[in-house]
Amino acid sequence: MKKILLILAAAATTLAASSQTKELDNLAKRLQKSDEAIADPKKSASANTWLDHTSALIAASKVYTKTLVADFPIEQTLALVGDQPNEIVEVTVMEQPHKKYAFDNFDIYVNQNGQVVFWQTKNEFRPDALNKALEAFKKACELDPSIATGKGYLVGDELLNQFNTNGMNNYNLGQKIQAAEMFSKVVEVNQMLGNTDSVMLYYTGVAYSEGEDYDKALEYLNKAREIGYDQDGGVDFYIAYMQEKQGKKEDAIATLENALAKYPTDNRMVTQLINLYIDTQRSPDTVVGLLDKAKELDPSNVSLYMLEGTLWEKMGNADKAEAAFVAATKVDPDNYAPYMNAGIMEARKGDALIEQARKLDLNDVKGYEAMAKEAIGYYNVAIEYLEKAHELNPKEIGIVDMLKGLYYQKLANGEEVETKFQHYTDLYRSMEEQAEAAQQ
Repeated sequence: MKKILLILAAAATTLAASSQTKELDNLAKRLQKSDEAIADPKKSASANTWLDHTSALIAASKVYTKTLVADFPIEQTLALVGDQPNEIVEVTVMEQPHKKYAFDNFDIYVNQNGQVVFWQTKNEFRPDALNKALEAFKKACELDPSIATGKGYLVGDELLNQFNTNGMNNYNLGQKIQAAEMFSKVVEVNQMLGNTDSVMLYYTGVAYSEGEDYDKALEYLNKAREIGYDQDGGVDFYIAYMQEKQGKKEDAIATLENALAKYPTDNRMVTQLINLYIDTQRSPDTVVGLLDKAKELDPSNVSLYMLEGTLWEKMGNADKAEAAFVAATKVDPDNYAPYMNAGIMEARKGDALIEQARKLDLNDVKGYEAMAKEAIGYYNVAIEYLEKAHELNPKEIGIVDMLKGLYYQKLANGEEVETKFQHYTDLYRSMEEQAEAAQQ
């Protein structure tokens, strides 16, 4: 029985191979006939000739992969393909594990659930067939402007769907610029069909942005916004982000200020604008006013308190900076960063006093001791904050380094302090060694 099943399987594979060979032969003949038609002066003057050529080229662009469907189980997919892969290899794509089923002319990528997620054509039946199909469709529309919204509509729809499929495959493979170029063709064909696809304009801009072509990204995102597609401020947020990436911070500020007039409760934009205000050294009152408004909208957002602390720190107001960081510890008591920053503020106060004490007259022993004692008080508070930060994030070497330094300042205070100093010194050395080993 097993032998019979093997014979049947081999026969099915042979039949599938034979069927595909016949299909490819027929497609080659169709393309040859279409090539001859567009080369004929009389026939090439007809829009229908170019429409037929478009269809033939679309067929050529997907002949090897037309049976593939995203999210299909690989077992069903292989049955539709009618062939077995040359090899199956484990690969990582976009930081995710996949199995690559490698065939002669294409690769299929399968996720951990055994589903097809995307694919890639390696050898085209006719090189650059899809772009040539677009050129042929343009020629058909040039000869007969009504054909795109008439008998050629379905051909155009098939063309844009194939560009979209190829674009999604490129995107999932991490090929963001190639994906954006495919999506831009979807936009172009849609316009030829009399449609405006605002969503695809947006995704074209996003893909260009992720590929770091910010000029192109802004071109498409601005087009989307101009026709009313703004995702409740999301498009403006993205535009401002890219303007900032380009170093155009004033443009980004203007974009966000205009958008917030329409969406005043969008905290993403408020936070982004605050960061830009701080970077461009706007008046603290302007920034704090915006921060207060943002905190009213989102009182549990610890980043707002951290931003306020950073603002006051940059403005040289350590007390207000520390107050903001301490407030952040109340909002998110499990976050190490507010404790660390509050500790840094206290430590700096102590450092400033020590610096002043060193400038005193050498004979002013009482003055020096008084300042040193006051500095130790600040160091004690700093240690309290930093040890809490270390408890929450024991892997942060910077905190260990600061604790080591603070206990060094207190070495004269007894054996317990010396033990703590030695503990953090040993821990710091150990963490440094681990970091160096990891880099080798």
